Amino acid sequence: MHREENYMLTENNASYRSSAEPLPLSRDEKKAVAIVLTGNFLEYFDLMLFSHLAFVVTPYFMPKTDPLVAKMLAIFAFSSSFVIRPFAAYFWGYIGDNFGRVVVLTYTTMIMAISCILIANIPSFVEWGYYATLLIIGCRILQGFSSAGEAKGAEIFVAEVVPHFPKIFLASAMVPITCDLGGLMATLLGSLCISIDPVDGWRTCFYIGAAIAFSSSISRRKLKETKEFLDHIKKRRPKPKVWERFFERRNFFALMGLNMICPTAFYFAYSYGSDLLKDKVGLGANLILFSNSLLLVIEVFFLWGCARLAYRYNPFKILKVRTVASFILVPLCFCLLWLNTTHATIFLAQLVVLLSTASFDPATPIIIRSFGIKSRFSKYSKAWAFAKAFMYLSTGYLTYWLDTLFGIWGVLTLLMIFSSIFLISLYAFVPQSEMLSTRRYKARLQR
Repeated sequence: MHREENYMLTENNASYRSSAEPLPLSRDEKKAVAIVLTGNFLEYFDLMLFSHLAFVVTPYFMPKTDPLVAKMLAIFAFSSSFVIRPFAAYFWGYIGDNFGRVVVLTYTTMIMAISCILIANIPSFVEWGYYATLLIIGCRILQGFSSAGEAKGAEIFVAEVVPHFPKIFLASAMVPITCDLGGLMATLLGSLCISIDPVDGWRTCFYIGAAIAFSSSISRRKLKETKEFLDHIKKRRPKPKVWERFFERRNFFALMGLNMICPTAFYFAYSYGSDLLKDKVGLGANLILFSNSLLLVIEVFFLWGCARLAYRYNPFKILKVRTVASFILVPLCFCLLWLNTTHATIFLAQLVVLLSTASFDPATPIIIRSFGIKSRFSKYSKAWAFAKAFMYLSTGYLTYWLDTLFGIWGVLTLLMIFSSIFLISLYAFVPQSEMLSTRRYKARLQR
């Protein structure tokens, strides 16, 4: 049986179990997935260096005279890498759909390497004033431009190169897992470098990040394009039907809703939570980084567990159960945080928010394949980029003002609103395997 046919057959299976033995990965598939995942790990190591070291790095480039201005600029520096992503999605989407996924994966890592070198060499605010502030924000925008192609390119490449059930779920879950491992390495290396050199140790981290990004870019030149993309280029694929385009438009907006909760959860866990640990508990930078490292380790095992569950259960059902559970667990954690603000209660709130709402894995490969190959890269990356850009740009400010006005209850309200949007979008999304049956059902009703 053809591998893609095997995948489609089992995707429609009611119990979501394979009706045939899963085909093993070929040598070429294993090599391609390994190269992509290694590069993804290194790319996100570079990107997360700034995110996890933001409370250490940004004070060097922000004014000290006005605390409010400094706070607003720090939030913008944190979120500025996402401002460029809608424009980057158009650029990389066009490249990915017309010239291939490998081209995108190769050049995004090169851009990330350049940004790391620049960050490591920018003078402080004391030396250059607001020029230093503008330069650090510019470098974060450059990183956002790079990661907009890398993040979605890796997911699409893996979903196309491993088209058969059930290994596609575990292979796809390895993309966010390697992202988390890259972030974990960033926190550990950041903690080590700051311990050795409290003043300029963070610069060493970015030099190391630049070196490994260049290495990743070179290794990705060995990748071969996916067969599905090559078949499309040779005009073997028929044009999408009218009803397929209808579902793609619907799924595009649903996908935007699915992407809206992640920035809020991420900001709460790693920025707002770090501020609480620093201001309320009095933890130092090294202990905060270590605490965030534990969050990443737990998240890695959680994502792996969800991917294994997808071998037996529909990934969309897993997501629905996880999201509904968050409406109970997240408010409960905030009540504990309100009663007693300790390291343990803050860590628990960070962990529950992160695990319950931070991604739509293990359903990612099904979501990707619900878009036609002709514009898959563009639509998937645009929905992600527009939602993330808006949310990352606004989440920091919304969290700050809601916390100022209503305390942690304002932050909880923000999380619950976007969790609701996530759940509605989850029910609105129509997987490829259900499109035809839904169309036939509607046709019967019209008779």
